[in-house]
Amino acid sequence: MATNLWRLDIPLEGNPLKNLNSYLITGEERSLLIDTGFRQDSCRRALTDQLAETGVDRETLDIFLTHLHSDHTGLAPDFVGAGGRIYISETDGAGLRLGLTDGYWRDMYEEYVREGFPREEIDRLWLANPAQGAAPRNWSAGCVTLRDGDRLSYGGVTLRCILTPGHTPGHMCLYGEEPRWLFSGDHVLFHITPNICRWQSMPDALGCYLESLEKLRGLPTERLLPGHRKETGDLDTRIGQLEEHHRHRLNEVLDIVGSAPGRTAYEIAGRMRWSIRSTWREFPVQQKFFALGECLAHLDYLERRGRICRRERDGLIRYSLLP
Repeated sequence: MATNLWRLDIPLEGNPLKNLNSYLITGEERSLLIDTGFRQDSCRRALTDQLAETGVDRETLDIFLTHLHSDHTGLAPDFVGAGGRIYISETDGAGLRLGLTDGYWRDMYEEYVREGFPREEIDRLWLANPAQGAAPRNWSAGCVTLRDGDRLSYGGVTLRCILTPGHTPGHMCLYGEEPRWLFSGDHVLFHITPNICRWQSMPDALGCYLESLEKLRGLPTERLLPGHRKETGDLDTRIGQLEEHHRHRLNEVLDIVGSAPGRTAYEIAGRMRWSIRSTWREFPVQQKFFALGECLAHLDYLERRGRICRRERDGLIRYSLLP
């Protein structure tokens, strides 16, 4: 891609995301690896082989994680060099540690059951959810947390940290100021739209995401480096497309809620349009989990703005329009 910039294509087998773009910036003393893939053998082999092709000394590797999701963080402790640093935002660093506990997932799954997710499907997620099973282990070693505006320097490039909450509470992009590189993680994707779901620590995830998109508008960018698939077009155009996507989503949710008051979020999600080509009944349970999370983020956005209300009845939360 450039004399000291490499894109590593890490396959995400059986996952609709298809791949992770891991990036490497090489330097004379230390090199920086951006995102790593799941803690799975297929990701480990691909990352090992492609790093060898670059000729980088793995003992000099530091790692930057755009956010806490396991397809980005899973292999970080295994690939950081001796005495190296693993960078992540302060918020997502705390969230990642919390997500390594069974209690965190138990509480989330119980919340999803109250939102209508069938208990028998939730029970299957304990064995099938890669967000749970492919996350990193032995997380504490070498972790350095970052805040908005912090700077790193690798290979002669100064990288500014831009905090962009929404996809996760502490998602962070990296902006190379002189070459105008933007490592956008999962904040701005091109062939697919980032999943925006409910987070306990971020009551209005969609609102935060839309505000974070504005932080990047007008940023001079020569090279766009997203976390998945390939880049297409320019940054401001894509920001507009993502905003329009969520406007359509919000209207879709309002129409579904209005057509039959008292549905659960699970029932609403089952009536939304998804790019996956199967009926809601045939959806893989992992994809239902992410679809429900996105539905909840849109319901939360509408509730906070006085468009809908939620009421609990018989242990389930149901949604209706407000006048």
